[in-house]
Amino acid sequence: MKAIAFRGVHDVRVESIADPRIVEPTDAVVRITTSAVCGSDLHQYHGRVPGIEPGAILGHEFMGVVEEVGREVRAVSKGDRVVAPFSISCGRCEWCRRGLPTQCSTTGRAVFGGRFGKQYPGAQAERIRVPFADFMCEKISSDMSDEQALFLGDILSTGYACAENGGIRPGDSVAVFGCGPVGLLALQSAHLFGPARIFAVDRVDYRLKLAEELGATPVNLDKGDPVEQLRRVTGGSGPDVALEAVGHEVPFAQAIQAVRAGGTVSSVGVYVEQSIGFPAREAFFKDLTLKMGICNARNYIVPLMPLVQVGKLQPARIITHTLPLGDAPRGYKIFDQKEDRAIKVLLKP
Repeated sequence: MKAIAFRGVHDVRVESIADPRIVEPTDAVVRITTSAVCGSDLHQYHGRVPGIEPGAILGHEFMGVVEEVGREVRAVSKGDRVVAPFSISCGRCEWCRRGLPTQCSTTGRAVFGGRFGKQYPGAQAERIRVPFADFMCEKISSDMSDEQALFLGDILSTGYACAENGGIRPGDSVAVFGCGPVGLLALQSAHLFGPARIFAVDRVDYRLKLAEELGATPVNLDKGDPVEQLRRVTGGSGPDVALEAVGHEVPFAQAIQAVRAGGTVSSVGVYVEQSIGFPAREAFFKDLTLKMGICNARNYIVPLMPLVQVGKLQPARIITHTLPLGDAPRGYKIFDQKEDRAIKVLLKP
């Protein structure tokens, strides 16, 4: 089958590899109908992820059709359309039972195509082996398109969790730092909690334009310090809640500096560094609440699905490109370089 392999910094290639097969009786093999290039894939693309080796198959956002199941699989069958979360978890260990499947002790916090825990090939391919299929796979009804359902497995759940962790209350003001795919879906999700105003902080004009269409007031980084801009439009105090969706110390620090005293900062940006600069003194004396961490996406797939079905969440709004799998190298390039107004790139085998 065809798959996208990492071969070096800024070098991903279409290669032929062996088809996946059932290894454990709890496995399923899924024929992928849609996958995507995620912002966290760019960390590997840039060579910032320790331990990634040439030939690693990339990608962790996918959905498709079950082609084969192991003898112990009961919840899904051949022919079912399914979506799965980006992180791999057994559903049975202590952490999974606690509602923290991303901390799964069985898989060692593994991610499809990632360099953590046990190693599993990624989803930018024609097929994929899904372990623990009864827990991992969620059926998708025929009335949902791939474009509606795909992001339940990662960035829609992550964006929603970011907004939820912000503790947004009716009438609040909210600032979203970063208008990439996760930030834009955090923005959409924030509306569900009843804020009076949402501000979108970025410097890419077309991303800010879409954020405005989605109901946010743009705050352009090229027009001055975002902290000062946000204070000016919130009566000097700053927003009640800051949602950070970048994964870099600069927007993280800006979110802490911008939010009002007693406010909340919710961070879901993926950090590859062991440590970053942290304005601890300011956070301490402002009595801030900070929540951050990797999203337990498996927990959100089922409750968010009806919100997509009725249109309260519209994840497909962020899709700008749908390319054949063989064009993945171009997809990575335009997404990375913000060319051709790229926001979210889908891949079709």
